[in-house]
Amino acid sequence: MTRIIHFIENFVYQSKASRLIGIALALSIVKTGVWQMPNLEASWVISRDPFRNPFTDPDFHYQVWTWLSPFLAWLLRIHNLQSFLYFHLLFSVAFTCIFIALVWSRFEERDARTALVLFLAFPVSTTAYFWVGMDSVTLVLMLLLLLAQKRLWLALPLGVLLGMQHFEQGLVAFGALIAAGILSFAFKARSPYAIRWAIASLLGVILGKFVLIIIFRHFGIHVNSGRLFMVEQHKDLYLGWFYYYFQYILWSVFGVGWIVVAQYAGQGKPAAPFLLAISGLLPLLALAGDETRVLAIVSFPLVATCLLLNPGFLQSLSGRFVAVVFALWVVVPYPWAFAGRPLVSTFPYDLVYVLHRLFGWFSVPTNPPLWHL
Repeated sequence: MTRIIHFIENFVYQSKASRLIGIALALSIVKTGVWQMPNLEASWVISRDPFRNPFTDPDFHYQVWTWLSPFLAWLLRIHNLQSFLYFHLLFSVAFTCIFIALVWSRFEERDARTALVLFLAFPVSTTAYFWVGMDSVTLVLMLLLLLAQKRLWLALPLGVLLGMQHFEQGLVAFGALIAAGILSFAFKARSPYAIRWAIASLLGVILGKFVLIIIFRHFGIHVNSGRLFMVEQHKDLYLGWFYYYFQYILWSVFGVGWIVVAQYAGQGKPAAPFLLAISGLLPLLALAGDETRVLAIVSFPLVATCLLLNPGFLQSLSGRFVAVVFALWVVVPYPWAFAGRPLVSTFPYDLVYVLHRLFGWFSVPTNPPLWHL
């Protein structure tokens, strides 16, 4: 076992950067797969005419509040569903590429490699591949906001765009950052980010919601409260899923990344604000049907600022620890909970679907997006 860990450590820190990145990303795709979000077609319907509500079913109104990406697709004249899928897949790839470019430009080589391994260990790194859709745009906007930490003038407009894409996730994510920042002052601990930036980002998110309300009123788009309506209507169902499957749901939020969180917790008092803020997010698991994606996304700004992009923490990790994290990430299946149930990698489905389209092999259901559920 020692030899294996030593070999992995050498691979992570001694191999060419291009080789490490290429192999790691290839493994991540095999572990996760690439599949479209089950409700992507509903989002595509909105993109045909983003200035009306196409849904009579009130359960679908929440889709209209995720308005930015359908509007962008309409603006770019992306008409068919396949192109709409590729449009969002482009954002998924951008999320990965921007993160890699960020750590390699900001950190020393060793810290950049460590950050890449930690990033892969958290399910959020491939959430936008497992389900290609609106999350792809949401995560890119969050990452761009992280890039704007030293440019407050950028945080507000980027926050507006995030609020127009997914107000609830942006509100919770940056609200948690502000809470952790306030707790840092209370614990007299040094915060790894500026609270002014988090406040500017949150104000932008709130402003983005108001912009959407103005647009909807101007064009006479009638919608209910969206995700709040969904929670009110289905809260008993969501609570039941969490009650019966809470062990797997909790594990799926960070997966192997929980080991990284535990390591950070070992710092004691400085880690308390992060841990308390994360604990404050966990009750959301009982109010969501797609538990892993919701918590992975809303916790991403906290995880990124405190763990993935925190040079002090990255430098504190030994090569052996990072090698163990990498090894566990490779062998442990990708964790994903939907309606409480574990879902497996979509990669086998990808292969079967491609072989069916190319050669007519295997049988494929008439509604492939729901195939793996």
